[in-house]
Amino acid sequence: MKQFVFSLERVLHLRQAQARIEEVNLERLYGERRAIEAREQSLGDQRRHAESEVRGRGETNAAELAALDAFQQHVQAEMQRSLRTHAACDGRIQAQLQAVTGKRREVKLLEKLKSQRLANWKSDFDREVTQQTEESHLAKWNRENIK
Repeated sequence: MKQFVFSLERVLHLRQAQARIEEVNLERLYGERRAIEAREQSLGDQRRHAESEVRGRGETNAAELAALDAFQQHVQAEMQRSLRTHAACDGRIQAQLQAVTGKRREVKLLEKLKSQRLANWKSDFDREVTQQTEESHLAKWNRENIK
């Protein structure tokens, strides 16, 4: 009997490679989101540091308070921009998760088909070996008993 050959092996490898590419893209998006979150954390830290600097001094003048207010407004604007970017990134992550899930499903289906075909091939192989063994045994018995 012939050796087992899965005719869709190349397709399976292609789907596995596509799934890996989608997973890499997802990881890139997760990295992008971590960078956005780090930026948001940094902005919050800078704002708190500036406020504590001004409050920590005994006396503050109007120019320092105006500068602090301008900085707080800048940080607020940057935070709003960052939150929009964060939300957009989350949307891309959700879309990418769906793409990854789809590619993994395709791979899983092909792997299941391969394992089913391999099980069928093994069953046929075992049946053929059993048949050949029986035929061989019968032929031997006939040779020994016909003489």
